[in-house]
Amino acid sequence: MKDEKDICMFCDEEIEDGEKVECKKCKSVYHKTCFDELQHLCMKCGEDSDLNEKELKESNLNENSTSVNTNLDKNEQEHITQQNSNKIYCTKCGEVINEGQLFCGKCGTKVDGKEVNQKQENDEKINKYTKSKSKKKYIIGIISVAIIIVVAILINNSIEAEKQAEARSEYLESVKTYQAVLLIAGINLEDIADTTQKYWQENIFEHKHGSDINAAIQNAFDDKSSQISKAKEYDESIKELYTKLKDIPEGSEDLSNLLNIVTNSYNSYTDFYDLAIYPEGNYTQYSDNNNQRTNDFLDDYRELKNYIETDKEFDTLESESDTSE
Repeated sequence: MKDEKDICMFCDEEIEDGEKVECKKCKSVYHKTCFDELQHLCMKCGEDSDLNEKELKESNLNENSTSVNTNLDKNEQEHITQQNSNKIYCTKCGEVINEGQLFCGKCGTKVDGKEVNQKQENDEKINKYTKSKSKKKYIIGIISVAIIIVVAILINNSIEAEKQAEARSEYLESVKTYQAVLLIAGINLEDIADTTQKYWQENIFEHKHGSDINAAIQNAFDDKSSQISKAKEYDESIKELYTKLKDIPEGSEDLSNLLNIVTNSYNSYTDFYDLAIYPEGNYTQYSDNNNQRTNDFLDDYRELKNYIETDKEFDTLESESDTSE
């Protein structure tokens, strides 16, 4: 017949060889893991004791053996703890004493109030330990969640700052591209407008380039047909760049002054473009407008050029560009 195995006072499960721990005072038996869970506080007598050397050696040899309690979830463990905490045991033989029982049913030892009081003290200690442990887990959980949230915010802010810096760099690069195209377009428009004005004057005073003013203007456009085609291409590029530059990136609101300079240069450019590509009025009006719009365009262009040359941030862009090359 198979030998009966000891039952753990804490979890009511059988104790395998090498896992047994005894209370030094009342000899109640536990699994080592269960006794550790109770912080060496005996549920029966309330004695706070450590393992003796023999028990410690045995438990160390079997430390990696199958744990009886690993398959129990938290609710099951609490249920078992509650069941055990409601029991009273005979101080002589360890038999369970039922409520209202005056003598042990196994050995006949009289049950007195000390055992009940001791049991209540044990319950209070165990409950206090359980609540303290749960509270610690709750606090640790809150701290962990808070740390995760803070880290997530910091990462998000870092990513957002990186995106804003990248958008700012792209915006400034677009300003430089705009300035370069604007210069070429302006030189080309000046050539077209001056040629139109020259042909117009020579037709009036020297009767050249056709029978009338319209013929003279048409001859000027024919001679500058390639420049006029380029002017229209430049115009498309400038419009596209200006549309992009009108939207300052988020976090770069300090570039609003730069945008005002860009806008002024764009407005003077469009006036110059209309004059050169769509001439109208009489010769005197055209000549005066040509001089005025040329000067307006050059003034606004120079202001933009000066801003780019004196702002250190554009120098940084050039340094980064040289490094990448």
